[in-house]
Amino acid sequence: MCGMSVKSIMRSAALLALVTVLTFPAGQAQAASPENFDFNGDGYNDLAVGVPAARDYSGAGNSGLVTVLYGGPGGLSGHLIRSPERCLSGWDPEGNPYPCTSWGRSLAAADIDADGRTDLVFSGERDVEVDSWKSGEGTPIKRYIDTPTGKRGLRAGQFDDRPGADIVTSWLDGAQNKLAGWYDGADPVAHLLGDGTAQVKETDAGDVDGDGKQELAVIATKWVGGAQQAFLWLVDDPGQAPLKISELGSPTMCTASSPNPLGCPKPESNVAMGDVNADGRLDLVLATPSTATVQIWYGSASGLSRAPNRALKDLTWLWRLPDSGSLLAVGDVTGDGAAEIALGAPTATVHGKAGVGAVALIPGSPAGPVVSDVRFVSEDGIGPVVDGTPAPPVADPLSGQGKAGDRFGEAVTIIDVTGDGKGELIVGVPGKNNANGMVAVLRGSGTGVSPTGAQVIDLGQFGIPSGLNRYGAVLLR
Repeated sequence: MCGMSVKSIMRSAALLALVTVLTFPAGQAQAASPENFDFNGDGYNDLAVGVPAARDYSGAGNSGLVTVLYGGPGGLSGHLIRSPERCLSGWDPEGNPYPCTSWGRSLAAADIDADGRTDLVFSGERDVEVDSWKSGEGTPIKRYIDTPTGKRGLRAGQFDDRPGADIVTSWLDGAQNKLAGWYDGADPVAHLLGDGTAQVKETDAGDVDGDGKQELAVIATKWVGGAQQAFLWLVDDPGQAPLKISELGSPTMCTASSPNPLGCPKPESNVAMGDVNADGRLDLVLATPSTATVQIWYGSASGLSRAPNRALKDLTWLWRLPDSGSLLAVGDVTGDGAAEIALGAPTATVHGKAGVGAVALIPGSPAGPVVSDVRFVSEDGIGPVVDGTPAPPVADPLSGQGKAGDRFGEAVTIIDVTGDGKGELIVGVPGKNNANGMVAVLRGSGTGVSPTGAQVIDLGQFGIPSGLNRYGAVLLR
């Protein structure tokens, strides 16, 4: 492991938030984190960042890489790089060298080898690798090649009745779309997703009914009559065929006269899980910018209801989120047991600068999300919403303000990396520094995102040359 001097943003630099003029163009929304991201076993959660656009060790191509940053009481303080150089020792079914491509385009975490330690799972364009830290640093323990994984949808955890963690991902088998998985270390099995024409846009996983098994929430889209339609499905035990799918949202729910009908997903919708009402159970959150809604299904011993239990409607500040990545995260920033909802908007215009980007943070509470207390975070400060419009920031701006095209919020996650029980709001800014990218880590506090102790991380701190790496485009969540 090599050390890293992570640049700290001083007390006077406050945090990153929003401003007077905020415009959201069209698109999508990101997801919830597993309980344990501690890879090196020191008791602190760690952060994994996928860099699928990075050049390979020879300086050519987009082999990609993954960086793992180690948590601690002072924040992120060390790192390990997982590069694809070793992949040239692999071979495809025809006996040809099998180099890696787009390593780190999807990330997950679980104890895959049942040794009591969390392992990192990451995928490339046609391979999946599992790394373990029980030897002191990242060491590959499993690698699956010739796996046509999708760009999104990699999840890990216990999905079936047998002990042991599983890996599930979207899978393109010719023209058919499937869910594939490695269950208890066995060979992969892939099952048709509906009629095979639906593409997985995003997933999240969690135990919503408390039975010890994770359910898989899926946003899927398919073309029907020349129009793209979206579905929200909950899959129980994806290792069994046919797939057990409960439909929570479909185009049939979008025909109501209301401009924001319940159970109506859209192609830009996204899904995440987290306990937003502090009852000890995971809830399912669906964010749909085009209908200005955030809808919530509360977890219970009997599972999820057919219709959402709570709907936040007429969110005039929501506008639209871009279809560019995983932009919805749910996690507890304040440490009160009720998770916050973070929505990234990387193409938001801030202070007249297009594509600077911003993140909306909705507080949780025992009564559910408190939309009236939403705060906007950008590189220029933090501010509330007044009469449906983002107000000027109330925190001091950063020394380096946002620039057009920075895309703050293209990826968002909430992870407690300091061990104080309050999750950090971690934001990817892949357009920063001429698309070399960066990650901003904003500390949690009892009142929300703290104006002190933030960190900024970029690939230059790892000794990796500048380029169109788009660091921060993929975050573990």
